[in-house]
Amino acid sequence: MDTLSAAGTYHLNNSSSSRLESTLGRSGISSSEALKLKEACDDFEAIFIKQMLDSMKKTINRSELTKRNMGEELFEDMLYDEYAKKMSDTADLGIGDMMFKQLSRQLPSDIFS
Repeated sequence: MDTLSAAGTYHLNNSSSSRLESTLGRSGISSSEALKLKEACDDFEAIFIKQMLDSMKKTINRSELTKRNMGEELFEDMLYDEYAKKMSDTADLGIGDMMFKQLSRQLPSDIFS
């Protein structure tokens, strides 16, 4: 799990595995390979949400009345990381699930090795 972002790791550890297990029987790939693919798909969903939140944050007009320091910007970025984690866990957007279903059918099992 070294390549996963914090948001992807959080989502993987806190998502239900029942959908993954139900898809495994139909996909024809081993459980360890499917888990790797599921991690990548969930990580993508969390990254997608984070990018969406960052784009939305750029539209906020900032006042020049008070200057923002680097610590404040760092904290805000970490806060948005946590928002992305929570949203990927609870919003049920389905992006990661759709990607997993599509890729598990199309890719041969030896590609995960």
